[in-house]
Amino acid sequence: MYVFSLDGEDIKKFMNALLRENGFDVFRVHSCEITTFCNFSIDGTVNKDFFENEAPEGNCPWAVLKPVVFNIIKGKRLPKVFKLVLGVPKDKLPLLHDNLKEAFLNINYENGKINFVTGTLQNEFRLDKQQDAAFENYIKKLFKKLGLAAL
Repeated sequence: MYVFSLDGEDIKKFMNALLRENGFDVFRVHSCEITTFCNFSIDGTVNKDFFENEAPEGNCPWAVLKPVVFNIIKGKRLPKVFKLVLGVPKDKLPLLHDNLKEAFLNINYENGKINFVTGTLQNEFRLDKQQDAAFENYIKKLFKKLGLAAL
């Protein structure tokens, strides 16, 4: 688990990267909660019955939900709360580490600060934390590539 936060001008840069750029588009949405003039709660699970043809498997890609979330958030006032749980797609996990079953980035904006927490699940129990370190390094490189504060 890796915990870090952003504040000040970095919040604006991060939200721009999240909502207007494509740096996070590869991730899948597990859940999203937004509090503005009312509470919005999004379960990222794809509703297969909605699609006439082949539906995407598992959780919805961030690229698909991003415009929906942007429309909820945009305006003159910042949301009171914004919580987003993003996961690495199953087919990308082995590229990070052979023992990764799940890898999550939890994003929590509240009271003018964004907190991030990474989390992983193992395929097979091991005492070492190599899969955690591999995902943490991936997140650090992503944030550095997006020009966000050194972590």
